Amino acid sequence: MRKFFSTREGYGFLVGLIGIFANLILSGVKFFIGFFSGAISIIADALNNLSDAGSSIIMLIGFKAASRPADFEHPFGHGRAEYLAGFFISITMIFAGLEFLITSIEKIIEPEILTVDNLTVAILILSVVAKIFLALFYRHAGKKINSETIQTAAIDSFTDCLATCAVIVSMIIYKNFNLNIDGITGAFVSILILYGGYDTCKNILNPLLGEKPAPEFIAEIKKTVMNTPEIFGVHDMIIHSYGANRIFVSMHVEMSAALKLLDAHEIVDKLERRLQSKFNIFATLHIDPTVTDDAEFDNLRELAEKFLSEIDENLSLHDFRIVPYKSGKKLIFDVAVPENFSLTDRDIRREFQRRLLKIFPTYRAVIHCDHQYC
Repeated sequence: MRKFFSTREGYGFLVGLIGIFANLILSGVKFFIGFFSGAISIIADALNNLSDAGSSIIMLIGFKAASRPADFEHPFGHGRAEYLAGFFISITMIFAGLEFLITSIEKIIEPEILTVDNLTVAILILSVVAKIFLALFYRHAGKKINSETIQTAAIDSFTDCLATCAVIVSMIIYKNFNLNIDGITGAFVSILILYGGYDTCKNILNPLLGEKPAPEFIAEIKKTVMNTPEIFGVHDMIIHSYGANRIFVSMHVEMSAALKLLDAHEIVDKLERRLQSKFNIFATLHIDPTVTDDAEFDNLRELAEKFLSEIDENLSLHDFRIVPYKSGKKLIFDVAVPENFSLTDRDIRREFQRRLLKIFPTYRAVIHCDHQYC
């Protein structure tokens, strides 16, 4: 049993069980005092906790599905099932918020007499304290196993604390000033729930749709690669995430063309294993052989870089090669094009070729424009 709970699946299962247990207790208590007092805002808060318990059940199912190994139909595993669980949680929050909002508006139009005492307020305050501890537990657990779903539950729990605090304020105002803002408070709680659902839905959909990886993560991978003495350039990095611990990374690395093929393969093979060990990723590296210690090659590459900087200082090249072409030469290379660049690929090629022909009329440029994924 201890071994199971030490795994990512087991830890997520434990978090889900605690969430179900805690939210069912909070929901039951709030339903009781809500019906007793007649406060729609408390009942709305109770229903919110009940939906949180349902969300914890979805969390359990999500972690169970995500832990399934890869199979013939899903060769990259089932890790994204966890994201789907988080998505369903956020949709549940949105529907619950809409339902509470409609009911609250009805109570604003036709307010009812409330029954409020010190015990009711005290129980609500204790529920806030309990929910804060639950939110902190979720946040710690989410960071520990890098789970977007649990982090979503943490945000939801903090939102619940704000909602219950609003209910407490409305109860105190009614008790001391006989001013009924129960419907208004219920509407406020509903809007908090709706916003929390929208925000978590957006955060969960991003990895499902293929969001850009964190710049810090990209920088750390490149730094590790560039610490290899035989590698003097890295580009064309692509990162695919299929859930936690299922991240696939491919990239091109520039190495000296003078290296023996077996030696270059050994260097890259060791680097792939180092990247997997350090970042828990599956890395595939492609070698781009680059000529070194050749004066003509260096001069032409320097000239090509100069032409690109004249077109735009943000353009850079890689994978530079020179091959014979009729009575001249072909300069073959890739250009890294920044995001939202003002010129088209055709414009870049035309501007470069125009500059090249002024100096070398018999030379031609073959340019592949790379649009960055990372």
